[in-house]
Amino acid sequence: METLKNQDVRNVLKQGRSFQTPHFIVLYKPGSAEKSRFAFVISRKFSKKAVERNRVKRIIREALRLYGKDRIPAGFDVVIIPKKNISGKKTYQLKEDITAISRVLKEENVEKSSC
Repeated sequence: METLKNQDVRNVLKQGRSFQTPHFIVLYKPGSAEKSRFAFVISRKFSKKAVERNRVKRIIREALRLYGKDRIPAGFDVVIIPKKNISGKKTYQLKEDITAISRVLKEENVEKSSC
């Protein structure tokens, strides 16, 4: 899984489309890469402790690896912002969110290719 560079994250935040799942706010934009690239934005407002913020990032990254590897279409830049209710969740509890992300990106991919 590739990560987005700082300028690409800003670009997605400014120009990307968004939707929400129960645990995430997801912003995405069609990119030029052959693989989809991801970034996780977790502010200090989420938790003052870096340990907690990093743990959430690791859990999301692992959920994407397990449940989104073959499902998420290529060519998107995706920024995931977790909501506060994700604290204490396990990887398997995020499967529905990852499935929702892949479904929305596939629909967008169909729209993009049909134009």
